[in-house]
Amino acid sequence: MKIDYQTLDRAGTENYRTQGRKKITYPGTETVEWYGYTRHNFELDGHKGFIVEPPNPAPGLPWHWCTQWAEAFVPRTPALKLLDRGFHHVHLDVFSTYLNPEGIAILEKFYKMLMDLGFYHKAVLTGMSYGGLFAFRWAAEHPETVAAIYADAPVCDLGFSRPADRPMSAMLREHFTAEAAKRAVAYGVKEEELSSHPLSPLNNFRPIAEAKIPIYCIRSGQDQSVIPEDNIDVLAKRLKEAGGCIEILDRPLYGHHPHGLDDPQPLVDFILRNYPF
Repeated sequence: MKIDYQTLDRAGTENYRTQGRKKITYPGTETVEWYGYTRHNFELDGHKGFIVEPPNPAPGLPWHWCTQWAEAFVPRTPALKLLDRGFHHVHLDVFSTYLNPEGIAILEKFYKMLMDLGFYHKAVLTGMSYGGLFAFRWAAEHPETVAAIYADAPVCDLGFSRPADRPMSAMLREHFTAEAAKRAVAYGVKEEELSSHPLSPLNNFRPIAEAKIPIYCIRSGQDQSVIPEDNIDVLAKRLKEAGGCIEILDRPLYGHHPHGLDDPQPLVDFILRNYPF
């Protein structure tokens, strides 16, 4: 009997589509190529966003939400491997709000839009740096919408990297001072009140803990941009004491960058273990 080696070589790699699945009408009028996938660009209330379409959307339409820096270190994050597994990949830029209540309201519109498209009611969040602040803020406000969180050198303290507390270059000090002023304006408080603000993740973590949202966090021990001792170390301790679920991958010799992993498969495995289907 003649053996078809070419067919055998492809065994187990076929992609399947469910016949009769409702076609998704993506928002926006512009499509671009993004790492070999189709990305649909749109605007919502003046904020730019996108949805990346997987080649073969998985049943139930699972999705991955990068809350900030959606163009940074993409191959090191779970995004591309999840697209191959049928997850949609989404982002909406609300950086200017620092995810204050107005920013949350915009993301609520975004979430409703995705629900209207038929997406699953729970997302997996990626929160890198400032994106960690945004992921924890969203999860605390709407824990019922979050399946899991991958955080990476995350901002957890709304008043993070206070210039008076740490030695740093004049340029870095100027940057942090300017950023603190913007966050204070966004939240309507004085700069010295940011860390004690009730919406800071270090103070508003109980909804995440009570919902048992699994969190996988990369901690960078030499990070001088988002000091882990002031941010994730404090949040992890408080989450655990409140019964939350958090796992820390400690990289003691790494700085703030690069985010992600050389091989992001462990991040993907964490997500697939914790996604509800």
